[in-house]
Amino acid sequence: MIKKQRTETSHLLLTELQIEGRRCSVMDSSNVLNSVIAAAYVQAAETEIAAREIEARIIATGGRPLLRQYGKPIDAEAIRQNLTLVSQLNRRDPKLATYLGVQASYQQQLELEQAQSKLLEQALSTATAELKERNNAATSNRYQYQLTSINPITAMYYI
Repeated sequence: MIKKQRTETSHLLLTELQIEGRRCSVMDSSNVLNSVIAAAYVQAAETEIAAREIEARIIATGGRPLLRQYGKPIDAEAIRQNLTLVSQLNRRDPKLATYLGVQASYQQQLELEQAQSKLLEQALSTATAELKERNNAATSNRYQYQLTSINPITAMYYI
């Protein structure tokens, strides 16, 4: 009596034969090769999809993606050597530049300076509003003194 049973172990496909109570393991080489080829194809396709998405973001920044083979990932080292592309990525898509490892420190410094200028602008607008309020109050007081004929310096009536 012969029974066949297939089991998958890591990347090999084995066929176990049971002949009259004894077990024998036979490697099914054609299926193993097919499964390895299929796994390599899927991995290359996934890498290609990710690389094309990155290339689309590079094109959106106004850059030109570097040449590469199908199924190969984007080469960050080649991008580091292309100063024009690095500067465009840092200026227009700093998140992608960080992902690729080409973010320049001046971009972080620029963001810090922009945040500081916004804080300074808010502080100046608050100070300006307070000064305007004090000037309006002083103008109102001078007008009241003028209407009542009181000297604003001595707080006495004019004679």
